[in-house]
Amino acid sequence: MKSAERLLLVLIPGTVVFFGLVLGQKGYTICDVQGCNCTVPAGGWKNVNCYLLDDQELVLQSGHIPKEVTEIFISGGRSITFNAKTFSGLPAWALLRLEKVRSVVFEKRAFFNVQSSSLLVQILGCDDLLFRNQAFDEMQGSLSTEIIGANYVKLEQAPFSKLSNCTFQDVGQISLDSKAFEIKNLGINGRHGPVTVVLFVNVVIPEISREVFLTSMAQIAFRDSRIGAIHQEAFKSAEISSILMFNTSIQSIEASAITDRTLVFEFKISKCTIGKIESKAIMAGMANLTVNHSIITDIESKAIASTAANVEIIGNSILNFHSNAIIIQNWNRIIMDQNVIKNLHSDFLVASTSPDIKLISFKGNEIYNAMEGSLSFVPKIEESKLIFDDNFFNQSCGCELSDWLSLLTNSSLQTDLLMDTSFCTVDENLSRCFSLPVGIINMQNFTAKTCVNETICEPYNGETRTINITGKIFVEDDNGEKQNWLIFIILFIGMFIIALIVTFVVLLVRGSRWLKRKGYFRNNYYNNNQSNEEEENTIVTIDTENEKLEIPEELTVEFLHELSNRLDDPNTHQEASDLIERLYEMFIVDESYENNNREEEAHLYEELGNLNLQIPPPPYQEQAPAPTNTPNTNPRGILKIMEEKFNTSDNQKNSLDISTNSTQPILTGDYSEPIDRDVHLYSELKQKDEAKKDSLKSNGSIALRPLPEKPSYMFQAGPSTKL
Repeated sequence: MKSAERLLLVLIPGTVVFFGLVLGQKGYTICDVQGCNCTVPAGGWKNVNCYLLDDQELVLQSGHIPKEVTEIFISGGRSITFNAKTFSGLPAWALLRLEKVRSVVFEKRAFFNVQSSSLLVQILGCDDLLFRNQAFDEMQGSLSTEIIGANYVKLEQAPFSKLSNCTFQDVGQISLDSKAFEIKNLGINGRHGPVTVVLFVNVVIPEISREVFLTSMAQIAFRDSRIGAIHQEAFKSAEISSILMFNTSIQSIEASAITDRTLVFEFKISKCTIGKIESKAIMAGMANLTVNHSIITDIESKAIASTAANVEIIGNSILNFHSNAIIIQNWNRIIMDQNVIKNLHSDFLVASTSPDIKLISFKGNEIYNAMEGSLSFVPKIEESKLIFDDNFFNQSCGCELSDWLSLLTNSSLQTDLLMDTSFCTVDENLSRCFSLPVGIINMQNFTAKTCVNETICEPYNGETRTINITGKIFVEDDNGEKQNWLIFIILFIGMFIIALIVTFVVLLVRGSRWLKRKGYFRNNYYNNNQSNEEEENTIVTIDTENEKLEIPEELTVEFLHELSNRLDDPNTHQEASDLIERLYEMFIVDESYENNNREEEAHLYEELGNLNLQIPPPPYQEQAPAPTNTPNTNPRGILKIMEEKFNTSDNQKNSLDISTNSTQPILTGDYSEPIDRDVHLYSELKQKDEAKKDSLKSNGSIALRPLPEKPSYMFQAGPSTKL
């Protein structure tokens, strides 16, 4: 659906609600509409203030606005439609302000014969606006309109019969029909000239159709906007005082867009981006033509063919300046300075000669591809009226520069002037030979140094200058390939860095695991909270309810005796088992211990053996059942587990070390079973452990890690002992 069609209100009987307005009854006005209030500020004049609901639709027509109204303010609502003669016969009406209305339609002759001397129409923050043909017909006074913050605005043919100022600002899209600005009632133009000012600020205009601007105007300005195509005869007014385009992008200016029947006092394009200026696009007679600081892709042949008193083309970046692109008749001053031109074709500037010529300036330009005859205008201008200076040509320096300049001008005249004021490029070969910086150098200085003799290489002390080739028009096609290589290099370096990081992390993890396997790092857990203690010269404690058991630096009989008691006690059995396992780890398992550690190991076994002799046996139970405990269930089974755990892997090594290890315990003989086995310490301890195990099972507790029953070589030496 087209944008204009969205604005059309189809009146279906029963669907449009007239709030408070009953056509069949007289006397009802906008003051009776729900949400509207009419006040009388002074002198019997009225102000209307309406705040409509979001779904409210309001349709006004002749007789619905009181004659005494001076200001009308309406906010909100789904739609408002002003039908024919809604505002007729309002002598003091000065302001109409609409805010945040979704759809607003000004039907044909809605403002017919408004008699007020001055009217301001403000439309702020509305969605869709439609101005029908002759909506402001037969206006008696001046009219100013401000349309700000709309999504879509459409102007049909000739909606304004009189217009002083018209501003479109922050509009998403503007649709201009042919003759949209045909203003019939020129009023006081005959005495003071055009007075209508149309301003577009930050708007989007897809196209400017044929004969949109058909009436004389004071000013048409575009700022910060986007324009698609300016079609043929879009500006067909007899007189436009000024056409201003500032910071605006234009896709194309087509042929005869500004016709030769139009007189423009000032035509200025500044900081704009223009795709193409087609042949015969600008043909109006102009007092001043200014194109500065803009980017133009193509200026085609005869694109600017006009009579202009003053022409200024300054600071632009132009990709293609075609042959006969600018043809100026009856001019006084032409200034073409500080431009960057990629391709300068032959006879790009054709300027008629006459006694009225005051000045032509071609200064500070950078030209990269100057074609034969591109400077043909130079010898046609008197030297006193010509400024040709400080221009750079992307031509390699050499002794044939004067001949090359003669080809550009189609003449040998004024060649010395061009040589003295122009610059050429110095490549690497010339730089090495003459100690010159790679860049540009004055042509005359170069030839004076290098072309007098066959070859003279000496330092250059003459004039040099720098250039800027970073403009938009110098982006070459191979930039994409360079960027692809840059992206590839960055990705490769990134992947290499990631690989280094991953390798380092893997080595760190595996190295730490190797160190742990070799015993360099050890996490020791001494109590139920698994707190870490230092490995050497520390006192390890077992926390019980009210007391602690400390491991002295040298194992004592008292310590082992206490350890045995705690092993038999169900409340401290787990802590004692943990400590026994720790003792095995401290004195047996670590192969990195030195000989003094081996002595401690022997001492441990000796003390544990002595403990058998000093711990009193439990009461003898004649009727005790035969022991059935296994090492895994016996409270003292931890001894058997530790024995099997640490001695299985060391039996072969121990058999070799017995004969050589001077610190081996003295009790190293073969183990002999005691004769009085029934009253032996270990037998008694087994029975006692079984009884305690049964009690533990009944209490629901589990003994986790018991001591070994008989260390494999702890009591191997010496006779058996009876208690």
